[in-house]
Amino acid sequence: MNNLAQRLIVAAIGIPVLLMVIITGGTTYAAVVALTALAAVREFARIVRSAGARPNTLILPAGVALYVINATQQEAAAPAITGLVFTAAIAWGAFRPRESLAMSNVVWTIVGTLYAGFLFSHWLVLRQIPQGMEWTLLALFSTFANDTAAYAVGRLIGRHQMAPSISPGKTWEGAGGALVATSLAVPALATALGLPLTEPMWLLGPALSVAAQTGDLAESKLKRLGNVKDSGTMFPGHGGLLDRLDALVFVGPLVYYWSIWVSPLP
Repeated sequence: MNNLAQRLIVAAIGIPVLLMVIITGGTTYAAVVALTALAAVREFARIVRSAGARPNTLILPAGVALYVINATQQEAAAPAITGLVFTAAIAWGAFRPRESLAMSNVVWTIVGTLYAGFLFSHWLVLRQIPQGMEWTLLALFSTFANDTAAYAVGRLIGRHQMAPSISPGKTWEGAGGALVATSLAVPALATALGLPLTEPMWLLGPALSVAAQTGDLAESKLKRLGNVKDSGTMFPGHGGLLDRLDALVFVGPLVYYWSIWVSPLP
């Protein structure tokens, strides 16, 4: 079976399941997001270990779990959790001063917890706000539109590499196509989902495209540091979980804060 066929099969199965989980919400949605975040931090640790670092494998999942619990309970303890993660990681590093790359290990432990825990947990609080299901669907399918356009336009007319040292396949033409497609997809989805089509909504598309492409490049840079092609092997033809979710990591926080701070503006 070729790579394209594998991708199509995964998409044909995954998208309906994802839709069902988002629409169902509640405990089902929270459990899926929690397991996804824990799986993501596991892949993160694998990549940075390939780069020679040794992040703390206890603090990483524990920190992610605390962020997820905080989000499911709609508490405002994220700053306290962040402080706890910093303190625990630094204390761990302080007791291992002679270990090679001790400070690097501390930094990667903190970065991994924030990346897979703090950032990704925004998908939980996004689903819980008024019209949370609609906002979650808009964020998800706008990101799909962004990724699809970037790939299609890049393959069709891509000539100028955007970041050859990080991801040689990404082009400025693809990035531009993604920006245009997402700028059109967001207001179209907002209308279809019954979200308020205020002036700020027209600005969300470009912002979302930038956030999605930043997440994609960040994960590509991480893999480049670890000298690995894929973050894992969870999805045949697609790579690992982070390979599929990289664009969503920054989109979740963007759409959440946009929905509560910017969207209400006239």
